[in-house]
Amino acid sequence: MAREQFDFQIIANLLSGKGEAKKELKKLEDFLKSNGQSYRVTLIDAPTPISKIPEDGRVGIKKGVVCIGGDGTVSETIGYVLNNKIEVPIVIIPTGTANIIAATLKLGLKNDNFDFLLKENVKEIDVGVAEYLDEKDYFFLGLGLGFEENFLRLTKEKFKKKLGVFSYIFAALSELLALKKIPLVIQNSAVQIKTQVCLLTVLNLQPVILAHFPLFKNEEIKGDDGILDIYFVEYQNFFQAFLATLLFHIFGRMNFGLVKKVSGKEFSLESPALVPTQIDGELRGKLPVKISLLEKRAKFLV
Repeated sequence: MAREQFDFQIIANLLSGKGEAKKELKKLEDFLKSNGQSYRVTLIDAPTPISKIPEDGRVGIKKGVVCIGGDGTVSETIGYVLNNKIEVPIVIIPTGTANIIAATLKLGLKNDNFDFLLKENVKEIDVGVAEYLDEKDYFFLGLGLGFEENFLRLTKEKFKKKLGVFSYIFAALSELLALKKIPLVIQNSAVQIKTQVCLLTVLNLQPVILAHFPLFKNEEIKGDDGILDIYFVEYQNFFQAFLATLLFHIFGRMNFGLVKKVSGKEFSLESPALVPTQIDGELRGKLPVKISLLEKRAKFLV
């Protein structure tokens, strides 16, 4: 049986953006129709692990997989593309609360201009993979635990619906006053670090929120260098942990040596405690976890 061919596959998360996803989908469909582009749509109107949606092999996508949604939708979409061996670029149409991945990659749309879909300008980015005991997740930005996971959890549980993107800042300020130490082992074939941390983040890209406010300022962090950078704050006492965490997020690498760093292609993170994590701004599995980069980069239409 011949495969049915489409120019674009659209994955539209209607749960994101307070109705913005549905509006953007309509605009996109109008654009594609007016330009003679074929497409098919997968609507997400209930909590769904997009990465686990099977592709039956009877459909061919020629130009791109369009992701309409927030950061979690983007991370799940790369899982969908990789798991189904779809060999086309990803397109991001951001409709989430923060849209940190789109802001970081400078992929925000201006005046709903979709002309870039027809120009085939491609940007390649490293893809991280986090392997837990019972699940596997892909990421572009990175993984975090301790403060990085705690303020995100508080954001989603208490502030996000009321404060939108500013909820991240309010939750972060609140969690600064409740820093806790976590016993942790960071290791790979070259290093083994046994420590206690209040914050750890594994970065593939330098994340940006509010368009111009980076969560951590360090231009050396590149999304195409084949390297993961781990930054962590060792918990010695509350004052030191508070100061280091604050400096880390405001001044980046100008942290007076209070923030530790280790880089490499893969690591494992383990702890005797129950330690949850976040990946690309979404709450994910618990330690232990193995993190690494895929050999093949993801492609984005930009």
